[in-house]
Amino acid sequence: MPNGVHHIPLELPWSTPGNVNVYLLEENDGYVMIDCGVDGSEYLKLLEMHLNQLGITFNDIKLLVGTHMHIDHIGLSQRLREFDIPFALYKNSIDYLDEYNDWSIRFKDLIRMAKNEYTPVSFIDDLKSISTPLYAGRLEKPDILLSEGRVKSIKRNLNVVFTPGHDYSEISLYDEKTKIVFSGDHILPRITPFIPVQNENSNLLKEFLDSLDKVDHLDHEIIAPGHGNIISNPHKRIEQMKLHHQRRSERILGFLKNEDLTGWEISNKLFPRDLDSLNLRLAFQETLAHLHLLKSQRRVEKNNKNGVNKWTLIN
Repeated sequence: MPNGVHHIPLELPWSTPGNVNVYLLEENDGYVMIDCGVDGSEYLKLLEMHLNQLGITFNDIKLLVGTHMHIDHIGLSQRLREFDIPFALYKNSIDYLDEYNDWSIRFKDLIRMAKNEYTPVSFIDDLKSISTPLYAGRLEKPDILLSEGRVKSIKRNLNVVFTPGHDYSEISLYDEKTKIVFSGDHILPRITPFIPVQNENSNLLKEFLDSLDKVDHLDHEIIAPGHGNIISNPHKRIEQMKLHHQRRSERILGFLKNEDLTGWEISNKLFPRDLDSLNLRLAFQETLAHLHLLKSQRRVEKNNKNGVNKWTLIN
């Protein structure tokens, strides 16, 4: 990393991904920390150990910025605030505090959508059984609510770029001095991030693709992602991710040329291999995200008959 930027691959309590990238940017009198890992006393100690190896203590952290509201990026935030470290998230984060702290709220709309897509009872039961992970910690209103543009509470020229898609509150951070974009999970080096559905009216995949264009237009040289290695050819990587979603949408349109299908049937065609419960849920949500995008483009339409949705190709 360039001078003045430090990288900590902080361990996570699961194997994939095994680490979250924590970044430290030098300020005149301390450091700005980007993301912080999951909650837990052992992870607080791990982070402290990594900091000490760099000659840094919690007292040196002047601001903690979360890139988005996922537990592997901000789960530890409340413990760090006990060290008088101010915590910042994007301004719309206050709308999602309850569902961060209570995952039964998070999946309420998805359960309703799943029923309309004729998913199996076992899939619905699995969604109903999901509880808030201990690693999430407890999230309270951030000390600082960020808007697009320069982070005003620090001296360094660090700019907030609102990049929703993978999460509805996701931001990327553009550091003018180093021309680095800290992308959180918005842009990753080897995989495309999971795109969820928020509710019947959400179109997070469109927002994600628009956000890719927004980052692509920045004058940056590398991307420092939330997981994995530095991306040294960022514009090429962005094009790869856009092409991935274009091809997936084309596959869905191909399925619908022959017959009308439910979202569940389309998901099974897109992801035909056996999946565990987590990846089955992710596959189903990403399928719906693509269908919502195609519907907004007037390429497909949704017809509900007897409580079951059928997706139809628009000629």
